[in-house]
Amino acid sequence: MSKTKMKVILSGFNVDVERLFEYKSAALRIKSGSGEEISDFLDRFGASEELTPETFSAAYARISRDPRPVNEIRLDALKEVETSRRSNESIIFGMGHSSVAEHAVFNLDIIGISRLVTEELQRTRLASYTEKSQRYITLTDDHVIPKEMVEAGLETPFRNAVESLNGTYHTFYEALLPMIHKKHPDLAKDKRGKVTLDGWAKEDARYIVPLATQTQMGMTANARVLEMTMRRLSASGLNEARELSKTIYDALYPHAPSVIKYAKGTDYDTKTRELIGKSFTKNSQTSRSDKGIEDTPLKLADYTKDGDARLAAALVFPQTDLDYETLLNSIKGMEKDKIEEIVKSSFKYMESYDRALREFETIGLTFEAVVSSSCFAQLKRHRMATITRQEYDPDLGVEVPETIVEAGLKDDFMRAAEGTRDIYEKIRGVSPQAAPYILTNAHRLRALISLNLRELYHIARIRMDRTAQWDIRNLSAEMVRLAGEVLPIGTALACSKDTFEETKKGL
Repeated sequence: MSKTKMKVILSGFNVDVERLFEYKSAALRIKSGSGEEISDFLDRFGASEELTPETFSAAYARISRDPRPVNEIRLDALKEVETSRRSNESIIFGMGHSSVAEHAVFNLDIIGISRLVTEELQRTRLASYTEKSQRYITLTDDHVIPKEMVEAGLETPFRNAVESLNGTYHTFYEALLPMIHKKHPDLAKDKRGKVTLDGWAKEDARYIVPLATQTQMGMTANARVLEMTMRRLSASGLNEARELSKTIYDALYPHAPSVIKYAKGTDYDTKTRELIGKSFTKNSQTSRSDKGIEDTPLKLADYTKDGDARLAAALVFPQTDLDYETLLNSIKGMEKDKIEEIVKSSFKYMESYDRALREFETIGLTFEAVVSSSCFAQLKRHRMATITRQEYDPDLGVEVPETIVEAGLKDDFMRAAEGTRDIYEKIRGVSPQAAPYILTNAHRLRALISLNLRELYHIARIRMDRTAQWDIRNLSAEMVRLAGEVLPIGTALACSKDTFEETKKGL
């Protein structure tokens, strides 16, 4: 069992193309020049203050007050980097115009963080992530040993528990693979099919893997977003998250000191949520022991009333000169088939790759879901939705893949999952936020998912498709079904890519 050290590597950032062309021209001129000319050029090319995205922020910040063409302003900022940096500090941090920091964009290699902290990192909305998939890669038992375990004297039992879960993962994978091959002989005939089947075996075996398992990803974000991310991570109760914040800062700051400054959590970041919880506890008679024993996996907690009529009104609004209230009252007075005609007219020319019109965003839905960690890992990628969550809770049970049941491994699966309870409770006694490290991808949490109808269409297209992972596919289908009960017209074409043509023909 190995452990990879956490690393954050700055892999790229945006650099003014004029600077690159300048270097290219200089290189061509001195291609057969003297050694001194070449040395001078190399010294300049290696000067970090010239290769920086900060000049974009400085230039674009001046657009609102400088009448010159944008390209002239940008070239002026490029001539004097230190002046641009002073300008950034004055405008971004002095005047508070933080949005100009968004013009500096960075690429990061993030290596050796746990699946648990990945969830904390990827709460950041306006960033792009591509993560190592446990569905397609055979896991090699790399994991994080949280500092909290060491300080509590629980490192040995924690390691033993992780080792046991990882051993079970390999046992399950080896058992599932031949069963899945036998079940799908048509796919087992060729190389591509075998890769697919291998992925299915890994996909279900990994449900028993702990959240301490390490992962890696590529991340792209602008300076403003990264600063907010670092501040939030630094306020986390997990030592690993705080370490990640500092590691990101150390990788970025030398290359962009004028657009990244406030990366430490404030009292607002560190104390607010705890204070909210204490306020509830002080004023409520409800306790942890009062929660329901049985949880419905998915509930429609709230939605826009008269949603179909309101959607029709929103669709018509740009085509009229009526105020919204008058328009809505008019549509509410229509027969249902007339409202249906308005909404379905927005589908006439839609293809499976088209987004629903922006007016669909005026209709809101809020779901309460109890989902596995594996399902949540995919759900959290839909960052246009507002997803708030509780901590992982062993009392919510675990999600057992059907293939595990078919292979006769359910009892082994449950023993392995339930075997984490003792070490979980020990960790929880000294560090509640670190306790989920030992829970598995099968363990569940409760989440509140607020999204608009347009986003539900997006989720349906990709997550209900036959190629989607079964856990998120089941959740998405149920979300659409519940939404359809209150928005039968608005959800008429909320379907997967593979059923789009058939569903559209049936309208």
